[in-house]
Amino acid sequence: MEHFEQSVIDLSRILRAHSMDQIEGHDLNPLDLMKNVSMVTMKIDSSNVEHVRYLTTEGLSKQDRLKFIKELSSSSGSEIFEFSTCNRVLYVGFSITTDQLEQCVLDSTSLTSVPFEKYQGLDVWRHLVKVCSGLDSFIMGELQVMSQFRNSVAWHRKHGLVSTFTASFFEHVVSANRSVRKEFDFNHTTESMLSLATAVVEEKLASIDHSHTVVLGYGDMGMKAVEVLLSLGEQKITIVTRTPSKYDTMEVDEGVEMRFLSFEEWNGSKNEASMVISTVRSVEPIYHQKQKLPISGESTVMDFSWPPSIEEPSLSANQTLLGMMHWIKTARNVGEEWDYKSIIDKSEVLIQEIEDNFVAALSNRGNAKFRSFMYGTLEELSTQWTDSYELESSEIAQLRPFSREIATWICNQSESFRTRDLEQMVQTTNRPIPPSLLKQMAKDVTETVFRLNEITTL
Repeated sequence: MEHFEQSVIDLSRILRAHSMDQIEGHDLNPLDLMKNVSMVTMKIDSSNVEHVRYLTTEGLSKQDRLKFIKELSSSSGSEIFEFSTCNRVLYVGFSITTDQLEQCVLDSTSLTSVPFEKYQGLDVWRHLVKVCSGLDSFIMGELQVMSQFRNSVAWHRKHGLVSTFTASFFEHVVSANRSVRKEFDFNHTTESMLSLATAVVEEKLASIDHSHTVVLGYGDMGMKAVEVLLSLGEQKITIVTRTPSKYDTMEVDEGVEMRFLSFEEWNGSKNEASMVISTVRSVEPIYHQKQKLPISGESTVMDFSWPPSIEEPSLSANQTLLGMMHWIKTARNVGEEWDYKSIIDKSEVLIQEIEDNFVAALSNRGNAKFRSFMYGTLEELSTQWTDSYELESSEIAQLRPFSREIATWICNQSESFRTRDLEQMVQTTNRPIPPSLLKQMAKDVTETVFRLNEITTL
């Protein structure tokens, strides 16, 4: 690597080449584009629950959700980003006003009016940061929403629903979220809906000598529920799924009785269960006044579906339903020890500082594009390093974060730098990475920036 050591790297011309966006042949400043970003949103509570039933995509299949958002984009003439969780729904539109976005959603859902909260311009970005950071959740700092948000962004990108500019907007939300969560230590001190439910399940299992739990639905949430039940020592589990034959050959731990039934089989038989956990995705309730829950005897029924899959009239008198309203109320009580006002006040100051950096990044679009390119390039290198070396899991876990650290160092060089400075930065890290791999990493990264130094545009 000697021929690189004395090389001087200057990437400023690449930044200058990408300082503006081009739309229909015209250069536009991203700050101008930000003014036309709009959002309509609603967090579920007892006063708007009926509206949210129509607005959320939680009960839709992936195909139906894709069709719905494409129709929204087509009718509005703009890019639409939709995000639904068990306790909120929001729509973000680009190059559209809040009134136009609201009307488009109303037309698509056959509603005449909805008590939306509305945001425009940078206020959209600020509110999304609060949502993703858990500052606007039922539990302060709630952990799951960020993962759900990132998955939704990835899904929109996969299906071509968002452009490069839109994706960059959401990347800044994700980045800001990391800063907020780190500042308030939300990654270590908060609970999620799942942890609340786990506490209820654990208490229930400890209070009875023999238990039998029925899990409705075996998607991601259903599998997680079974995993929690097994970890708490439940030995008899019935899983009701639309495709039970898929699991005929599934192996279970010794001493555990696990069976898979179709909904037709379960509905057509007499059952007893100490607990029922529903994770079913369905637009309409499955169990209601005319379709009773097919269990007898005392039972605790926990419904994590949204929209709800089980209604109160479907239960017998000695059965207790813990639905979304219960989890919301419980979550608020859990958070009583937090000094909400103090944290919210501090978060406003922090988010303002992050927003200033965001605006600066928008003002210099070339830097934003370059950073995105650099982080992507280094992430690809981290994958190559993982595949090429036999490493311990703890060492593998270091490569991706370190690749981002290297990319950050490169992007933060406001002036020219020598390749040997970059090499030294890589090889002197305190991360537990084998020296032989660090040497190869330094070589690969140096060669990458050396090639970039020879071009004028990405």
